Amino acid sequence: MKVRIRNSEGKYLAGSDTDWGFSEDSSKALVFDYIAHQVEEQLEVIRQSQGLTLEAIEVDPREVLESCDLCRQLVSPFNVVFDGKTFRCLDCFSRRQQ
Repeated sequence: MKVRIRNSEGKYLAGSDTDWGFSEDSSKALVFDYIAHQVEEQLEVIRQSQGLTLEAIEVDPREVLESCDLCRQLVSPFNVVFDGKTFRCLDCFSRRQQ
């Protein structure tokens, strides 16, 4: 699950590796993998050490996944192939190659 981090004012964590801040524009927000980035644990550490309460807000999968032009399945951008005309999931791309 992909998430954005939001503060109590409704602003989203945004910025770069060295310059973080909060933005009202969710499109500028950093997106984290909830499990891989250990978001729950990190937010708890921030709450305990800084007294700052932040929450993880799930990102709509359509914002971070690609849609196969043939089967319409949502897939990771790493699992889609562009053939010059269409975006295809690996299954549809493999079937076409046979």
